[in-house]
Amino acid sequence: MKLVLASDHRGLELKRQLMEYLAQQGHELFDVGTYTEDSVDYPVYAEKACVAVTSGEAEKAILVCGTGFGISLAANQIDGIRAVNCSDVYTARMTRRHNNANVISIGADVVGIGLARLLIDTFLSTPFDGGRHQKRLDMVAELRADVTGKSVLIPFNGRELKLYNQRSLLWTEHPYPCPASESDGNLKTSGCGIFSTCEVIEFFSGERVRPEALADFAMKNGARVEDGTDRPALLKAMQEQGLCDKYNFEYHLDGHLNDRDMLWDCILGGGAALCNLRVGHIVALVACREREGEKQLLAMDCYSESADSRVSEHVREVLPQSLIEYSVLNDSGVLVGCSQSYGAFWVPLSLPRDFDLLYRKGV
Repeated sequence: MKLVLASDHRGLELKRQLMEYLAQQGHELFDVGTYTEDSVDYPVYAEKACVAVTSGEAEKAILVCGTGFGISLAANQIDGIRAVNCSDVYTARMTRRHNNANVISIGADVVGIGLARLLIDTFLSTPFDGGRHQKRLDMVAELRADVTGKSVLIPFNGRELKLYNQRSLLWTEHPYPCPASESDGNLKTSGCGIFSTCEVIEFFSGERVRPEALADFAMKNGARVEDGTDRPALLKAMQEQGLCDKYNFEYHLDGHLNDRDMLWDCILGGGAALCNLRVGHIVALVACREREGEKQLLAMDCYSESADSRVSEHVREVLPQSLIEYSVLNDSGVLVGCSQSYGAFWVPLSLPRDFDLLYRKGV
């Protein structure tokens, strides 16, 4: 069985022992960290392991922290993950039979290696009963459906494009600090340029790049500035390091243009662009059309501002599948309700400004 393992610093030693045991049984293993005893944040490693499960790289995940609860709490925030914090054999068996759990977490401060082996053996060997239990799992999924997670898939022109939801509170877990402060900023507050670049990468190549990885690349290459992502610097670094070639597009080092004829010709020729629809926020443009004599562009907006007063009067049509439902917090950070808007919509050619043009390679 393909298994992914992860831990924080407190679970490191138990994870190492479990990997030795599982390797002897012939399982295919990969370890996504942490690898040292330096203090780390467990949500980072929970996410890495769970992404491997939801993407199909691994069948199940084994997570270890001090109590097992913190890392399972983080895991259960990810769509498609059913994680159980387990310290007895009955729970390990029944959470597979009735809940189809695909992630088990163990507390290194709670469970010794002997019991941990037994728990994992039970978990991995017990099948899901299905039937009425699947109906209940479907009901659980409906409880989460009214608040969108980190992304949604949008059918468009015979393919699916991933629209990232920057409003998701889950993006606060990945730091994206500005140069002036190592602790200031995360993808939720500053990641629009990163999300939009990920969207155009998929548009050109079909590959889905993790925003966290692209954010780290931007930091390493000086493309993170005080108010977010320096688009020209990021694209230049991608060009120089061969990533534009890898993802099937070209950047001509001519950022922040305002020639709308050039923008139209680029999109019409199968290209894309990063731009502002309003000052301070970056979106991706990925398609064009003409309606009643007006040239229009399809914007993929990670902050889903179709209802924002600065943009809404320019929206000509929304893509219904791009509906984003998000939590609304007051100034004290208390959840006070939910709202919704659309993240993909058509706007007139006259609206975008300060665009970076990206041309499909070979066209």
